[in-house]
Amino acid sequence: MSDSQGASILLGPRGRRLCMVVAERSGGDIGEALFHTALDPADERKRRELVRLLGGLDPAHAVAATGEQGLMGALGDSAAAAMYWQEPDEEDSLLTNQEFVEALRPLAQAIEDAPETAWWSADVAPDAQAYVQWMEGRQDKHRPPPTRAPAEALRAWKAEAVKDEHDARSFPEDSSVIYSGIWWSTPPSSGLPVTSRALPWLGAAQVMAVEDGAGWARARVWPMRVSKNIRSYEITGPQAWTDLVGRYPLRVSRARRHDWERATGRAAEWHIPDWEAVAADFDAVHLTVTGYLATAGRALDVSGTAGAGDTGQPHATVLAGWDPDTTYWLTSSAGHSDSPTDWELRDVDGSEDPVWVRVVDRTR
Repeated sequence: MSDSQGASILLGPRGRRLCMVVAERSGGDIGEALFHTALDPADERKRRELVRLLGGLDPAHAVAATGEQGLMGALGDSAAAAMYWQEPDEEDSLLTNQEFVEALRPLAQAIEDAPETAWWSADVAPDAQAYVQWMEGRQDKHRPPPTRAPAEALRAWKAEAVKDEHDARSFPEDSSVIYSGIWWSTPPSSGLPVTSRALPWLGAAQVMAVEDGAGWARARVWPMRVSKNIRSYEITGPQAWTDLVGRYPLRVSRARRHDWERATGRAAEWHIPDWEAVAADFDAVHLTVTGYLATAGRALDVSGTAGAGDTGQPHATVLAGWDPDTTYWLTSSAGHSDSPTDWELRDVDGSEDPVWVRVVDRTR
């Protein structure tokens, strides 16, 4: 699938899903048509009808009517549908077909061109970073952002990753056997601050857009102080991700293959970045929203990773477990302030779905 005609977010399953969510929210019969077509994708009549309905959209009007909060909600819906430990669901599978990709292209271009999404492709904003602390109980109020030394956390992660790959020799040899292990490719979240952009109307982008969430309805958001002149690696799309893996490769074929082969339909020698090695050259790694939409969940070829244990299969990687616009801080370049804000998901008059609102009284 090429992005030569623009709208790079259509390269990835999360980007295509985002566009379809926006299309469904534009009204009409698109949602119902998508539901029935996904259940019976071989039905040509249903496919043609869905393409027709998508072609009838006014892309600019659909995006404007969705608005900034609606676009963030659609981004959150797409991220929530990511599941890298099993086969793609019916809608993700349907949207791999080129006829639907082309039908969504004008809408995808309108989303990319919208002023509300201008920051989706921007580099990390050091002056607008926030850490999200999910609140599941009152005791969570006493758990501020991590303060563990990043170098220590990365050393522990590397040792555990090597051990996991070694121990995975006991996994079933047949990769088609339903067996799940470690499926994410992020730096360690334990011990490292993970931030996202603070928005004027929302404590942090991550509040509304998170993969593999637990249905949280309360969050405490901590503004972060970031050092000047940070060295940030920007994951702006598939090439930036595969370049990072190729430059700092860590082989994880045994530990990841059952999950990633099911999720992508592809067999490969799997690699992720060696985050301890990355930290020697960069203070932070930032995934832009557009980079997430175009990259997450795809099996992507990687060069320069040949090594012991090769089976002759192609070398590849998957960006999995990341949230849109997240930044992982690999060195001691970010620290939290002492003035967090609390947020809750509430039903608000006039809104079809619950809305994240700031809670003024934090004693509740």
